[in-house]
Amino acid sequence: MVLLEKSTAFIGFQIVFCTNERYNEVNFDMHRNLELVYRLKEMNKKDLRKERLVRRGALSKQMRYEKSKVIAERVTQLEPFKMSNKVLLYAPIRNEVETEEIYCIAKELQKDIYYPRVIGTEMEFYRMDETTELELSKYGILEPKPESTVVYVPDDEDTIFVVLPGAVFDRDGNRIGYGGGYYDKYLHWLGDQVPPKQICKVAVAYECQLVESGLIEKEIHDIRMDYVITESEEYTI
Repeated sequence: MVLLEKSTAFIGFQIVFCTNERYNEVNFDMHRNLELVYRLKEMNKKDLRKERLVRRGALSKQMRYEKSKVIAERVTQLEPFKMSNKVLLYAPIRNEVETEEIYCIAKELQKDIYYPRVIGTEMEFYRMDETTELELSKYGILEPKPESTVVYVPDDEDTIFVVLPGAVFDRDGNRIGYGGGYYDKYLHWLGDQVPPKQICKVAVAYECQLVESGLIEKEIHDIRMDYVITESEEYTI
């Protein structure tokens, strides 16, 4: 069943129609929901991404702020966050979940914080602190300037907490990004540098970005999340 806003649910609304002189009653909710399920299942990743980004884009600035605050509280209460010494964050764009509060709490806890920078078809993370200078990338993302900071070099002793944005997620930890595959490639590489059990992958999203299990077509290179955190729920995979 596709995830629907409770406020839009219709209860007890029925359509009565006549076929071959026999009357049949069809529950309108069930009929509408099944049609939506079939429509979403026919979508490819590109279509599903577009549909959920439209929903995310419809959130007001105040709604995003309030939802992001709740998400940050959930994220920073996770045990893997508390136990980590390296936090890999991102600078939000296009209505993504805000990460400033996560950054501030990680800073208070004296964790090392890193932000991504795209280099060609790859992505690297750079140390983020008071001396780090940022610049706008060709994608409109604020990225650390390499000359003002240092690149993250994983160590066997690191416990790494990665916070990921994205377009679409499900409760099984599957994710659809923006089509570049940057995070999947980086996480595959990171898993070769340190034991995978020392890496916790946490997706943050608004509830409107979630779809039901089975709608995201998983490919061999896709990395599954350990948690999906929204303003409504904490989904542990």
